[in-house]
Amino acid sequence: MIEFPTTLVEALDRNQDPAKKITYISGQDNEREVSYPALKKRALGLLHHIQIKGAKEGDELIIHLAENEQFIDAFWACQYGAVVAVPLAIGTSDGHRQKVFNVFNKLRSAYIATTSKALKRLEVYALEHNKEQAFHEISQKAILLDRIESFDIAGVKADIQAEKTAFIQFSSGSTGDPKGVVLTHKNLVTNLYGIIECSEFDQRDSFFSWMPLTHDLGIIGFHLTPLFVNIDQYMMPTDLFVRRPNLWLEKASEKKATILSSPNFGYRHVLKRFKPENQVNLDLSKVRIIFNGAEPISANLCREFNEIMKPFGLSETAMFTVYGLAEACLVVTFPYLSQPLSTVHILRNSLVSGQPAVIVKQAEKNSVELVRLGHAITGTEMMIVNDQNMAVDDNIIGRVFIKGNNVTAGYYHEPALNEKLITTDGWLDTGDQGLINEEQLVITGRTKDLIIINGQNYYAPDLETVCEQVDGIELGKVIVCGILNTADSSDEVVVFVLFRGGLEAFYPMQVSVRRILGEKSGLDVAHVLAIPSVPKTTSGKVQRFALAEQFLNGHFNEQMAALTELSETQMVGSKAAGSPIERVLLEICNEVVPEVSIKLEDNIFDMGASSLKLAQIHEKLDQAYPDLVELSDFFDYPTLGELASFIEQKTT
Repeated sequence: MIEFPTTLVEALDRNQDPAKKITYISGQDNEREVSYPALKKRALGLLHHIQIKGAKEGDELIIHLAENEQFIDAFWACQYGAVVAVPLAIGTSDGHRQKVFNVFNKLRSAYIATTSKALKRLEVYALEHNKEQAFHEISQKAILLDRIESFDIAGVKADIQAEKTAFIQFSSGSTGDPKGVVLTHKNLVTNLYGIIECSEFDQRDSFFSWMPLTHDLGIIGFHLTPLFVNIDQYMMPTDLFVRRPNLWLEKASEKKATILSSPNFGYRHVLKRFKPENQVNLDLSKVRIIFNGAEPISANLCREFNEIMKPFGLSETAMFTVYGLAEACLVVTFPYLSQPLSTVHILRNSLVSGQPAVIVKQAEKNSVELVRLGHAITGTEMMIVNDQNMAVDDNIIGRVFIKGNNVTAGYYHEPALNEKLITTDGWLDTGDQGLINEEQLVITGRTKDLIIINGQNYYAPDLETVCEQVDGIELGKVIVCGILNTADSSDEVVVFVLFRGGLEAFYPMQVSVRRILGEKSGLDVAHVLAIPSVPKTTSGKVQRFALAEQFLNGHFNEQMAALTELSETQMVGSKAAGSPIERVLLEICNEVVPEVSIKLEDNIFDMGASSLKLAQIHEKLDQAYPDLVELSDFFDYPTLGELASFIEQKTT
């Protein structure tokens, strides 16, 4: 038996077969292949430029790159030079740019790998937010990959030991103080060994992914894993998947990929666009595992996806429901191979920490269906504990603790947090609650997912499922929190909904949310608020505490006042003369093309909007009204008034 590599670089060094490769897919007929030996050569060439800039062993390199190939090159340059890789998403919002400044300031000796375009965006943000000095420091440490023409000179390789830090995975979100999960080569190799052994990956497999490489499922699960097995991997950009979700399955079929993956929302996104009659050549019979993880898993959605894809050869046992988090590198539990979807029904009011879950044989009015997520993989230990950190029996709800050589030793420069979350004997508190049922892990929610109102326990994800019945609210785009009202020392229900339009357009939605929660749960909702993004950890777990903290700090006071004013001027359930959609369109166009005065009767193509501007308008429209407007609709409804009427017809 071949000994497993002990470091990442040892794994790539072993991959000498030029036939084994990464295929970067950027369109239907646009692909680029890079063999593993070529990847090593290119990484060493980039390392030379990084070292010329001044970065040395132990320094950090923020990887701020949108293109997958550039990202992978920079990641491996870091590994060969013992420079600590720090992946950060490019994003499109000011929040993403603020995070770059936050992380750069937090690191000990940081450099940044980026492009001229991305650096310019950081500069614009800095000028708008009085961060000129901070930007100057970043620009002095920037390695611009689009300016590098030659990779012929190799950098100086470091002596890589298993205990050295390979990369730091910073928490999602842009506000506050980002937390960095420190991962060593030993952590990663331990988890990769467990993943490979428990999935039985071998030379017959190939991987296809659209996950962002800044996500641990993208970089570890679907780049490092196939590289360690020395098998082919295919990548497509996340934004391409968002625009053309069916291309993911079409290309997987074309490449005969055997291993796929998506979080919950990705399956829903595919199904919304999927038309079986247009997929006569789709063949998913080669797919043996399609991972489902990174966020709460919907059993109904799993069944729906399996049913729709069954005629195209997808095995009903291919769906692989898993649990993991960045602190474990990636994976904690896997089900057994070829295990059918397995669920348990639990009465909602029994979801109380330290208490036994009341399990029923089938769905009832007051029950919730939760997915079984398997067993701890090789190299990982797991237990459910009570408030005294003592292990509990099966079917008792408690906190999920993990331990093993794959588990981080701590968060970057966070001694107080490390002391709080990691016990003296090495157990890490994941922040998740769950139980063991039929020897498998069942996640019941995050530690603060339970809301107590008038002595009754409510399960936040269950309330969110109710809210998702409101038109316009997408799966996973609504967050319900119980927030303490200090005036009477009781929890208030506050609902946060992802919505990027104006408040007048949002107002009917918040009325509907209040109504449906009142009807379905008897709850009086204190506030329904719009948020521009859903804060999540790097592993896709919703950060309720972040929203609650923002609420308590007054972040939403202005919005609450505006909604109160609207409630005083509008009749509940009345139609605002079609104006909300028109105002949203005007706001979007004025934001994208600020130099032109735009009216409803104006032709979009007469606004001086370039194809890029049109794409930006379409992108923002898709955020406000997901999947309602295609770019081609601009030609059929060229004025803002016509387009507004078109959208209104599709939303009524």
